[in-house]
Amino acid sequence: MRDRVRVAAVQFAAGTDLDENLTTCVRMLDAAAAEGADLVVMPEFCNHLSVYESQDHCRTVAVSLDGPWLGTLAQRSAEFGVYASLTVTVPRDGGRVTATNVLIDPQGGVAATADKQMLMGNERAYLNAGSEVSPVADTAFGPVGLYSCMDGVTFEVPRTFAVRGARLLLNSLNSFALDEARLHIPVRAVENGVYVVAANKVGPLLPAEQVPAFSQALGVPPDALNGAGESQVVAPDGTVMAMASRHGEAVVVADLDLSLVETDRLEGRRPQVYGPLAQTHTTRPDVERDFDVIVGCVPGARSNPELVGEAIGTGASLVVLPELTPPPSNISPGLLVVTTARRDDQHFGQVWSAEGLVHEQAQLHLSGRHPNATRLGTEVSLHPTPFGDLAVVVGDDHRYPEIFRLAAIAGAHLVAVCWQPENRWECDLALVERAAENRISVAACGPPGPLAATMLLDPPADSLWNPYRSSPYNGTINTPICQRAEPDDELLVGKLHPGRAVNREVSKDTDLVGGRPWQASAVLAESTSGVGD
Repeated sequence: MRDRVRVAAVQFAAGTDLDENLTTCVRMLDAAAAEGADLVVMPEFCNHLSVYESQDHCRTVAVSLDGPWLGTLAQRSAEFGVYASLTVTVPRDGGRVTATNVLIDPQGGVAATADKQMLMGNERAYLNAGSEVSPVADTAFGPVGLYSCMDGVTFEVPRTFAVRGARLLLNSLNSFALDEARLHIPVRAVENGVYVVAANKVGPLLPAEQVPAFSQALGVPPDALNGAGESQVVAPDGTVMAMASRHGEAVVVADLDLSLVETDRLEGRRPQVYGPLAQTHTTRPDVERDFDVIVGCVPGARSNPELVGEAIGTGASLVVLPELTPPPSNISPGLLVVTTARRDDQHFGQVWSAEGLVHEQAQLHLSGRHPNATRLGTEVSLHPTPFGDLAVVVGDDHRYPEIFRLAAIAGAHLVAVCWQPENRWECDLALVERAAENRISVAACGPPGPLAATMLLDPPADSLWNPYRSSPYNGTINTPICQRAEPDDELLVGKLHPGRAVNREVSKDTDLVGGRPWQASAVLAESTSGVGD
């Protein structure tokens, strides 16, 4: 098994002419091979734009795995002796059509396929989602995972590959969203400790005559419906090794050393806790209004306890303290204070009110900062409040995306995080993504320091498909609104809107939680799946 591999992510535009699109794919494969690439990753929907006149039309423009369209590309891969990965629509039995990742090997054979699990918006009208976990591809440089676009906007599908040993993930995109490159692509690398190669489209993602109608339906300007480009290669520590521009064709190349994959990122996982991820049931928050709450995070509370009173004086109904900070002795009615405490061989998140201690959440994963906390909890529990159901995350549980997902599945509106992160990616990428992929409010409080670990994260007020937007479209799918303390700040007070968790749709009929790929998530709950059972 080779550790060193040169990869290329290629970006280009595609249209509705299958022959022209094939010519483009071959030309870009040639260009990547000329750069010495061993593996070339292309975008999603390479055969045809993902807009169709009818079900029959959708099936007509799909390409068979053993047909001439892919056969031409496979022959070219064999001529160069390279792997090629791309996503096309494929006709299936029973009239179904899937969006399928295809990995072509250097001999021109199909090494692996993976059907897209989470379809977005208009795709649902004509395509069928994958219903089984996708296999890990066996290559000359070890196990590889394949996924497409929306499957990378939530954590489950990429993680199913990482826990089964994949060191390299290949993401084919067809996206106009700016937060793909900024957030959703790099976070999948760093949260799993693997490399990610992602190829996106440029140019119009719709036939020109349909752009006005889609623009009006989505409430976005017409030019926002172009592919956002920024194809990239990301290292296991989250560093972007190479990135294309937002516009124009490009080939970006990087040399990878797969021995640097950080498998310890998955150690400590507890699949026995993650069972609800593989169940269809989801509790939807049942409050039908956009209620809000003033939250005070007090990173300086340990050294200056008077700051807690200052936070309360701002009208905060919820105060979040750094871990192991004692709660104030007198808590007024209507106020909740979140902190953590050790007791014997456990570490708990705690919610305090005027009546005293009203809720505890045991730490769920081992943490080096809390070596004596060896008796771990077995589930995520919620505390009902006037501003929605509250979950508390303690220790290093924030490093495991499964935990926030469990809270969202249970119906949480808001998550309070008492933490002390050690790496910038935990703040800049991971926690932001936990709020984004669950459309949930987050209040995090850590001690002052260079990581600026205290922040308030709120779901955007509008989903992507709302034509009656309350603010101009900012080019993202679901990046949360962030209020963040400066590194030396000792107090952060702001307003959150936990009621927005009621609406978990980021596009028409695309529910981030209820529509999650629960079948594939069974892998995450299997004790044999991970390096960190």
